[in-house]
Amino acid sequence: MQKRAALVLSLSAVLVACGQTSSVLSSGPSAADYAARPELQDAGSQAILARYGHDPGLLAALQEAYGERPADLSRPVAPALTGLDLASDRLAYIKRVGWGTVPAYNAEYSQQRAVNLLYPGLDWTRDGCSAPDGLGLGYREDFRPACNVHDFAYRNLKVYERTEANRRASDDAFYVNMKVICAAKSWYQEPPCYAAAYAYYQGVRVGGGSSF
Repeated sequence: MQKRAALVLSLSAVLVACGQTSSVLSSGPSAADYAARPELQDAGSQAILARYGHDPGLLAALQEAYGERPADLSRPVAPALTGLDLASDRLAYIKRVGWGTVPAYNAEYSQQRAVNLLYPGLDWTRDGCSAPDGLGLGYREDFRPACNVHDFAYRNLKVYERTEANRRASDDAFYVNMKVICAAKSWYQEPPCYAAAYAYYQGVRVGGGSSF
């Protein structure tokens, strides 16, 4: 079955301020309505709906998955590289990679030795995804590419500019990267993937502070 036209997501290149969990549309399906849909009958989706069913952010995510509202793929704004100061450029580089796309991160990761000659002291270690507590979700492998980017952001920003604003921006970029991964799935798989992405996003928002 072909993906419905309403589910085709426009990958906007415009960099605007974060705000991934904006309020839901004034009218739309409720959590109970979504819970009855056949695409969301798996145990993981039902657990997410039970936990976050009254959270506007989850409803917004599902509206995006079903094409009931435009997809929000806006990213944090990263500063430009100036070539004037190592410390400033290293920090700008970290934000550009850590808040950027999975393909952009993969390109930098593949040449990390050369990058480290320009910006010494970067941490490229990564350890995949941890599922949100209490939900027993899968998606670790699905979201691994997004988790790798998130690891880079956290592990470097906590050293060079450890602020709550930077942690929030890193988490918001993580959410966008997961939604892009979900958007590549079939129409039937997309809604449960979006629900899982929101649960992973909430997991880092609530429990990620100790890692940053």
